[in-house]
Amino acid sequence: MKIISYIREFIVREKLLVLLLIIFIAFVIFDRSLVERIPSYVNLNAIIVIASLLVISRCLHVSGLTNRIAARILSRTASSPRSTLFYILLITYLLAPLIMNDGAIFVVVPIVMVIAELSGHEEALLVTLVAVSANIASIILPIGNPQDIVIWTHYGIPFTEYILVSLPLYLVSLGLLTTYIVVLARRLVIREISLLPRVRLDKKLAVASLISLVSIIITAQFKTPWIGLFITVILVLLSRPRILAEIDYPLILVFILMFIDFSEIPHLLRIQPLISMLNPLQIYGLSLALSQGISNVPATIALIRHTIYWKALFAGVNIGGVGLLPGSMANIITLRLSRTSVRDYHRYALPFFVMMCLAGFILVLLGLYS
Repeated sequence: MKIISYIREFIVREKLLVLLLIIFIAFVIFDRSLVERIPSYVNLNAIIVIASLLVISRCLHVSGLTNRIAARILSRTASSPRSTLFYILLITYLLAPLIMNDGAIFVVVPIVMVIAELSGHEEALLVTLVAVSANIASIILPIGNPQDIVIWTHYGIPFTEYILVSLPLYLVSLGLLTTYIVVLARRLVIREISLLPRVRLDKKLAVASLISLVSIIITAQFKTPWIGLFITVILVLLSRPRILAEIDYPLILVFILMFIDFSEIPHLLRIQPLISMLNPLQIYGLSLALSQGISNVPATIALIRHTIYWKALFAGVNIGGVGLLPGSMANIITLRLSRTSVRDYHRYALPFFVMMCLAGFILVLLGLYS
C-alpha cells in the first residue's frame, strides 16, 4: 500500500513529467525509429546548463544571498509596490541577456518569493512578471536565449545587425511591459514592515555560487558546459555537499522529455515542405502558434531550415515565449521554482501576450520583421 500511495503522490506532484512520459511512450509505440533519433533531439549542452543552474540556484538560496537581496529591495520599496515591481524588472532586465532567460529565472524567482513572503504581495503576480520580463529582456542579445542562438548561428547574422533588428521589438515590449506593471501595481498591498529579518550569509557558499555561475556562463559560450558543471559540483562538495541531494532532478528529466516529444511532433506532422511557401506574415503567425504548442525552441528548429524570413521567425518565436506555459522553458522553470499555479500564471501572462501579438503583427506589416 505504501508503494501505491507513493506512486499516487508522485503522479500528483509531477503531473508534467508524467504527461511527457506518456507522450514519449505513445510516440515510441507509434514509431520505433524515434529511439534512433533521440541523440539528435536532446540538446545535451542545454541539459547540462540547466542542471548546473539548478544547483547554483539552490546554493544561492541556501547561502542566504537571495534573502539578503530581497530584504535590501524591500527596505527601499516597502511603502511603494510600484517601486518593488520596477526593482524586480530592472534586475531581470540586466541579468537575462547575459545569463539567458532561464538563468535569470533561476536567480530572480527565489528572490521574489522571499519578497512576496515578507511583504504580503501576491507571489503569482511577481513571479509571472519575472518570467515575462526574462523572456522579453533576453532578446536584445543573440546569446540571451536558446532560440535566438539557433537563429543567429544558422543564418550567420552579424552581431551588430542582430542587435539592430531586435531593438524595435525590445523597445516596444519594454514600453508595453512598463505600462502593464503600472496597471498591475494597483493589485499589490502596502504593508508596513517595521523590522526586516536578519539574514545570516554563508559567504563561502555565496562566493562558490557566484564563481559557479560565471563558470557555467563562460563554458556554455564555448560549448563546453560540462566543464562548468564539473567546477560547480566540486565547489558545492567543498562548501556544502548535502545540497546535491536537494536538487530537483525530476525537472531535468522534464527537459529531456520536452526535447524529445516536442521535436518529434513536427517530424510526425511532416509540415516542412509547406513552410518554404509562406510569406513573412505567415511565418510570424505559424512560429507564434507553434511556440504555444511545442515551445519556442522546437518551433524554431522545425521552421528554420525552410524559410529565409529569419526576422519574422525571430519575432514569432520570441513573442510566443510569453504566452501559454509551454511557450518557453523559462515559464516551466518559473512555475517549478515557485508555488504559482498554471491558472494564476496565465491570468497575468495572457493579457500581455495578446498585446505583444498585436504589436508584433504591426511591426511585421511595417516591414521591420519581414
